[in-house]
Amino acid sequence: MKISNFVGKLLITEKTNSLKDRNTYVFSVADSLSKHAISAHIKNLFGVDVVSVRTLVMPSKPKTVYSKTTKKRSSIRTGRFKKAYVQIKDGQKIDLMKEDK
Repeated sequence: MKISNFVGKLLITEKTNSLKDRNTYVFSVADSLSKHAISAHIKNLFGVDVVSVRTLVMPSKPKTVYSKTTKKRSSIRTGRFKKAYVQIKDGQKIDLMKEDK
């Protein structure tokens, strides 16, 4: 589910679910965004106060895929993307049902 042109989607894994207890949410964002721009976009989209933003770029990784039609394996590379760990103020939370403005 794409949230906006710059903030791609909320990443949901075991690790990110455990971070919600500390009011931290993880988003896939555009590579060109700075921490200040990410903070502004999250504040405008969800109406929450952002305390801190940490970013990292996940590198592309090799992956082997198998084709059922040709019965061959081939190697591809996954795309690289930027992750943002966004910590919001205590007592607030991000409601994904409210994001469709």
